[in-house]
Amino acid sequence: MRIVVGVDGEGAYEGALAWVKSLQFAQPQVILASVVEPPRPPVVGVIAPFSEEVYLQSLQAQTEAMQARLSDLQQNLQAQNIAVETVLLQGQASAKLLELADERDADLIALGATRKGALQAFMVGSVARAALTHARQSLLIAHTPPPANQPLHAVLATDHSEYNYRCIDRLTQFAPQGLERIAITTAFDLDEETLQSLTRTAPAVQESGVEWIIEHLHERNRQVCERLRPLNAACESVVVEGLPIPSIREAMRETESQLLILGAKGHSLLERLSLGSVSYHFAIGEAVNLLILRAPE
Repeated sequence: MRIVVGVDGEGAYEGALAWVKSLQFAQPQVILASVVEPPRPPVVGVIAPFSEEVYLQSLQAQTEAMQARLSDLQQNLQAQNIAVETVLLQGQASAKLLELADERDADLIALGATRKGALQAFMVGSVARAALTHARQSLLIAHTPPPANQPLHAVLATDHSEYNYRCIDRLTQFAPQGLERIAITTAFDLDEETLQSLTRTAPAVQESGVEWIIEHLHERNRQVCERLRPLNAACESVVVEGLPIPSIREAMRETESQLLILGAKGHSLLERLSLGSVSYHFAIGEAVNLLILRAPE
């Protein structure tokens, strides 16, 4: 399994790298990648342009600092018997990291979130935003490192769509052995239109109403648990009536989970959880450690 870890100069990568190690993916091949971005030009007409000498000195200082950081990280991972290589690139960080992930046929891109000031909470940077929009690889976004000396719990939200099942199969291929418990979570928002459609296609709804839907979704969740048996994690089913985002947030709190795992958008009638927009919300707007699974084309 090839994993590109974006190594920035602010230390945000530390959380991402800690999650890669703690999740214990099957036979990880880690590619530590830093990108030296040219110094931003000053505001024209306000500050004099950089001289060529100053520009080259700044670029050289960045390059040396990043190379030293990559070398230290490489030695640390090799001491833990993790296959690792380092790559130092120049250009726009988001474009270069995504190009590297494609060139190396990576399975996962791991990035750390950055803090943009006390009043703005946690927000992902431009690289993670670009990966959310354009990358074909699965994506790990770490806001905080995994807790030390504590079992790792995760919520896996599913809409039971065909594509989401492919994403779940992708997770079994990644084979993380570091999770102790996974809560398979499905949320449903039963509006009047959906209820009428279900009543026509599923007569049992007329007799037992919401309870029939809940039990049906629990059964579907238990089937997902069977698919995840190779991960050797305890598995439970969580079904919540309500909108996806607050329902998932509540499931994370109730199960004391440190990681949220999401697939993609589904369109079936019974399962109305739209995970495509949900994953973007959690990635951009909330300080949640997030593993976004993308099934290969």
